[in-house]
Amino acid sequence: MAVLSVSKLKYGLPKNYKAPVPRWMLGLPSDVERVCIAYVGLQLVSEHEHAQEAKAAAATAIDRWHNDPAHEPVSTEHFNVVKGFDVPNTRVWVSYWTDIAAFEHACLKLDIRQMHTALPNRSLIGLWCERFSVPLERLETNYAGTDYRPGLAQLPDTRLERHDLTAYWGAARDRMPASGTDLFEIPDEAKEVQEDHSPTCENSYVSGTNYENCCHIRSGQWWQNCAEEERDAYEKILEPALMDGMEYLWQHSAETGTLGLRFLCNTDSAGTSRRETCGAGFFRNLSDLENWAKRAPSHLKIFNGALAHAKQFGAERKLRTWHEVVVLKAGEATWEYVNCRGKTGVVGSVKMEESLTLP
Repeated sequence: MAVLSVSKLKYGLPKNYKAPVPRWMLGLPSDVERVCIAYVGLQLVSEHEHAQEAKAAAATAIDRWHNDPAHEPVSTEHFNVVKGFDVPNTRVWVSYWTDIAAFEHACLKLDIRQMHTALPNRSLIGLWCERFSVPLERLETNYAGTDYRPGLAQLPDTRLERHDLTAYWGAARDRMPASGTDLFEIPDEAKEVQEDHSPTCENSYVSGTNYENCCHIRSGQWWQNCAEEERDAYEKILEPALMDGMEYLWQHSAETGTLGLRFLCNTDSAGTSRRETCGAGFFRNLSDLENWAKRAPSHLKIFNGALAHAKQFGAERKLRTWHEVVVLKAGEATWEYVNCRGKTGVVGSVKMEESLTLP
């Protein structure tokens, strides 16, 4: 049986409130205590003639790790990086587990430094892994429909249940059970997001972990089933507004608490793009994400545009938006980067704990 849980506090719920649009949240089986998620990235860092060969060898190694029956994830999705804190066209795998032991075994076996060392022409390739495990009380989800199940919603024996904890400021906390007893305050060491804390990871391996109440979001949109009129409305109105919002976060990362945000295009396992995208990354704190959502003109344009889109196309609309947000306790996330370029992930925003020069 899938269990739904929400906060006992109602941070901003208006009296006699009725959501302006239908929304659903995820319920997981009663025996699931935590969800475990791993993002693995493969960068091409050179235009050398052997670069594609090196990339193919790295992708094979990553797929072999994913497909190991000893720790195989429940689901895996594939992406290319469009823009953000990464190299464009970086391949990304996102995997989900509910079996904690399988996840821990997978993490033990995923030695990206050793994987990189074993690659032919390894200097042409960068690898990274950002992973975390979180108890359900520090998770909140929101879906605009039940006919498409991305991310955590692909896990077995889950269900989606309609709710009204949406479209008002404070709704995210109301959907997160732990917020009833925890304000998720910003620790002293995270009061200011730095731009140059960490050494570059070019020709290096760097790793680190999170401080208390660091936040991760994956927020997606799927318009594969939209008719032409609605597809045009999304691609010509809503998507440009969404990208303006992303640009604001990238350009004001310290101010907004943005630590490592990427905009990803979903692909099939062969790399063919689909009409589906998502933004995924870390924020200093849930309050940073809330402040951007509530006050930034770029997000208000997205928010109001989404409501207008829902009103225009009504019950027949096929655009599906959704998100999953977690608030992490200290040490629940691990970040690793090998020979990566530029501002990859949280590198440069979070102090790394280990840095080694590659042989």
